[in-house]
Amino acid sequence: MCLGLAGVGQAIGNVPRAFVSINGSDTNPCSAVQPCRSFNQALTVVQPGGEIVVQNSGGYSTGFTITQGVTIDATGVNASAISTSATDLCTINTGPGDRVVLRGISFHGASVGGNAIAVTQVGSLYVEHCSIAEFTGDGVHMPFGGSLWVTDTDVRKCQSALLVESNGAVASNLVAQDSRFAECVDGIRLGTVSTGLSTGSATNCTASACTNGFIAFSQGSNGAVLTLSNCRAIGGSTGLAAMGSGSPGGGALIFILNCVVMDNNVGIFTSGGTPLSGGPGAVFGTNPGTNLIANNPTGGTTSTSATLQ
Repeated sequence: MCLGLAGVGQAIGNVPRAFVSINGSDTNPCSAVQPCRSFNQALTVVQPGGEIVVQNSGGYSTGFTITQGVTIDATGVNASAISTSATDLCTINTGPGDRVVLRGISFHGASVGGNAIAVTQVGSLYVEHCSIAEFTGDGVHMPFGGSLWVTDTDVRKCQSALLVESNGAVASNLVAQDSRFAECVDGIRLGTVSTGLSTGSATNCTASACTNGFIAFSQGSNGAVLTLSNCRAIGGSTGLAAMGSGSPGGGALIFILNCVVMDNNVGIFTSGGTPLSGGPGAVFGTNPGTNLIANNPTGGTTSTSATLQ
């Protein structure tokens, strides 16, 4: 359980903007001149779709739950949340059309926390300019569909840095750019295990020293398609992995443009049925475009090439 909240009983506030400060108090009204001390308290006073502004650097939570659309903005300061138990640090369970923005927050798992950001339901989640480190689970755990945008974010020493899946009929979508994933089991893990389609794109992202740099998989009747542009998978066990289910429509495809896959035990791994017809697992090098795939003892080529339209 997260501290200071009562799960689905979280109060819904009526102020459009709430403020938090290390000099504040949770008995304050969360105004600019009388700020709250914690994310938990600010979430009880801000209205749906409102904004929580972090005024200065410091620690603001050991666990918080978001049940409505909201922006938590820590631009220009070092606002941290740290795990003290084996639970998820930030839990998001909003309406299916709600938008949540987490900006400029440092999430510390302290090698005990579960997932840094665990999403049960959300319309769209934006993770911007954040740092996520040392969780026993995932950096962002989003298994039930929805849209995730990640910008300029570092994730270190987690299971999957970003896990985006469709475990039902709701489709999932990922857009990641200018982000770095290090010493994780998976850098980006995009997949589907049911009828929902999973699509994703990553631009200028690096997965280094990960078991799988970038992985797309399908175990359901729909597919997973991941497009990588100017990305790097370096120094891991497997650079790119595409694994299809073998069932019609259950394909797992990765398209790469101007990417680097180097110094992995396996550069590219694929499994499944025939590419593009019956549960494929395939990695396509784009044409025109230049990919550097080198110094991987095995898996040194793409499945085939595809021409950009």
